[in-house]
Amino acid sequence: MLGSREGLEKVMGDVLRVLALYRRLWLTEIVLEIEGMNTTLSESIPTRKDVEKAVKELSTLGYVYVEKRLRSSLQSESGVEDLLVTLNETPELLTALANDEKLNKYVAVMYSLLRKERSQ
Repeated sequence: MLGSREGLEKVMGDVLRVLALYRRLWLTEIVLEIEGMNTTLSESIPTRKDVEKAVKELSTLGYVYVEKRLRSSLQSESGVEDLLVTLNETPELLTALANDEKLNKYVAVMYSLLRKERSQ
């Protein structure tokens, strides 16, 4: 998955990458984080539907836990139904993510931008 350059497997890898940074995110946040990561790295951005499929497949494979919940929203007093996705932090998965070239490149770019911002 982490080595895939196209298709559902690429999206699955991207979901794992953003979850490696945060450990738990709403599906809505995952979509936005992948968009930010892929824009930063000049890569294609998957659709929300593709991200949903990737999360479902990752859940089936045991890489993530998914809970349907209400998240707070400024648009609705009663909240919005969303999926809360949590990374299954197995040693093997964490090692693979720690050695992932794309994730490490993205983190390096983000730290570089933060250092520039701090020095100004």
